[in-house]
Amino acid sequence: MPRRSYRGNEVVKEKVSERVDEFDSRVLEDWMHTVDDGDELVYYFAEAIGNAWYANDEADGRYGWDDEIAEAVGGAAEELGDAFDAHLDVLVAETCATVALRNGKWVEHHDDEDIEAAVHEAREWLQEHSEAAERAGVWEEVTA
Repeated sequence: MPRRSYRGNEVVKEKVSERVDEFDSRVLEDWMHTVDDGDELVYYFAEAIGNAWYANDEADGRYGWDDEIAEAVGGAAEELGDAFDAHLDVLVAETCATVALRNGKWVEHHDDEDIEAAVHEAREWLQEHSEAAERAGVWEEVTA
């Protein structure tokens, strides 16, 4: 996978930071910092959004903020951002399912109190984001 551009990195940094802020448990906060690792679609979204915002700034400077070209590019960037948010929610759902089901070796590195707080918060997030959990294919598994 190619390296992200500066603009792409800024997009990912902002979106991942939003995900980190959603959680109180240290376990889930830590996992959110790497939720995008190795996901090619994250790369493509980040580059597309970064370039769309750059094009929006350029069109705004050239034609004015209320010109239909600038508005169209800005609208496209917002729609890409919404789709990217939905994709990141799927990645978060996968991570929350791993935590909620206590899958993996992560449980060996945390005490029971931290584990229980993370499991509770992960299940709560999945309940509130059932569409993302269904897209991730974990809804039935975590609600069984």
